Amino acid sequence: MKLKGFFAYCMAAVIVAMMLGAAPVSGTVAVSTDDLVMASDVILRGVVEQTQSVWDQKAGTIITRAHLKVTQVIRGNFTAKTVALEYEGGTVGDLTLQLRDVVSVVKGEDVIVFLKTKAGKVNENVFLVHGEKQGKYTVKDGIATKEMDYIEGDPAVIDNNIPISTLIKKIRGVKKHDKT
Repeated sequence: MKLKGFFAYCMAAVIVAMMLGAAPVSGTVAVSTDDLVMASDVILRGVVEQTQSVWDQKAGTIITRAHLKVTQVIRGNFTAKTVALEYEGGTVGDLTLQLRDVVSVVKGEDVIVFLKTKAGKVNENVFLVHGEKQGKYTVKDGIATKEMDYIEGDPAVIDNNIPISTLIKKIRGVKKHDKT
């Protein structure tokens, strides 16, 4: 009788494992630098000065607002010396929310970010990062690097581990289409 129970347990485990293995792997669709540029309102380089996470009652989630000291306007019409960007996730008390494909930043990090104006916040310099993780480069030793997880599509369209000067030249060279 014990052998039958063990066999049934093993079969159930195999079935569950097969069902989990059959689940589609989902990731972020590869986005080219050209597409990021075309959809962004402003592209900046800056250093993260601070981050603050809060519980957003209305959205029912944790939201982090990061403040960047702008060191370079790469593209777009932007004159402020600082900018705020918001993203879902962060830590409030002993509760942490970390989402796989959502951008995040840390204090002191040197970044290049592709930004979209946050709805309803046009005059506040509060932005969202366009393209989630793909809309942020970390800059270190003259190289711009993206934090990459699983990417669907052709990862060759993504510029990664690229000299900053090459990336900036490419960003500035993208011609935006008229929205007529």
